[in-house]
Amino acid sequence: MIDHDNLAAIARRLRDASRFSLGFEPTLSSFEAWRSDTLVQVARLIDAGNCSVDSVKTVERWHLPSHDASRLDVGFSNGENTQAFLLQPHGQAPAPAVLLLHDHGATFDIGKEKVIPPPADDAKDAAARAWSQRFYGGRFPGEELARLGYVVLCVDALGWGSRCGNGYEAQQALAANLMQFGVSLASVVAMEDVAAARFLASLPQVDSKRVASFGFSFGGYRAWQVAALSSDVSAFFAASWMGTLKGLMQTGGNQLRGQSAFYMLHPQIAGKLDYPDFAGLAAPKPAYFLSGSEDTHFPPADVADAFARLCELWAAAGAEQKLTTRIWEGGHRLPVAEQDAAIDWLGAVLRG
Repeated sequence: MIDHDNLAAIARRLRDASRFSLGFEPTLSSFEAWRSDTLVQVARLIDAGNCSVDSVKTVERWHLPSHDASRLDVGFSNGENTQAFLLQPHGQAPAPAVLLLHDHGATFDIGKEKVIPPPADDAKDAAARAWSQRFYGGRFPGEELARLGYVVLCVDALGWGSRCGNGYEAQQALAANLMQFGVSLASVVAMEDVAAARFLASLPQVDSKRVASFGFSFGGYRAWQVAALSSDVSAFFAASWMGTLKGLMQTGGNQLRGQSAFYMLHPQIAGKLDYPDFAGLAAPKPAYFLSGSEDTHFPPADVADAFARLCELWAAAGAEQKLTTRIWEGGHRLPVAEQDAAIDWLGAVLRG
């Protein structure tokens, strides 16, 4: 029987019987051995390391009191092209850096502009400011990070901004057309985020040992994913995207609707590695996970289960003190107070 969430009986049985063969099991191996072996398998299966930034062209520059901003045309070795914003603070280099990952939000005409404002005369300025008010308390996180001395890079993911597609209902077609060739939409995002992290760390104005990833919602997922997959990311903040597969595949959950879920679905490891264990491949790096008690996308009980598993993984890595998990009293957004807490944490981690 297929229920109203489009879960067939076989899917429910698979969900409830999941054993996650790639997950960490302390009776079978040490954390270090598990992480090393599993990371190699995951990177190979989703092809996450097979991409680099091949070309970069500055197409626009503008200046602000605390930093300079650039719009870049970026070419990846997978043949894809995108645009990015790069913020460079005034002051001494090399500086710490943040790979800022934009959210999803079922709004595709803006991507990088959701977290970094475009020039004031840009056609997307009004939409960007409205988005900032809706989800970020009226602040652009990238602008604040640059003001505080971080080099900041944000790249349009496939489907947003300079790579805008055909809207919400077209996401499944976008994913299906890639799957014809054994390529997942999620893997394209992952491989390009890894390449962007490598590019950011290579910039002469960046201290390559102090590069963090930072994101909210889909950006939060991307933040922990790239930290797990990339040796160039040394710490990360991930807001409003963590749960267990079983907990997120319950009535009304976004993961049951298709569409946006394809951006988080790696068929090659699906059912073999639960989300907390995937994120746990980033241990023992400093990590800050945040969720809201009223976030309907991520039920607090499931978030608590996922956070407990993350604590087990960081403890197994001998780095329990490097993990922060927190549930704040709010919904699916990242207000200024929570941004400040995350940025303070980031400063302590990257600046000592």
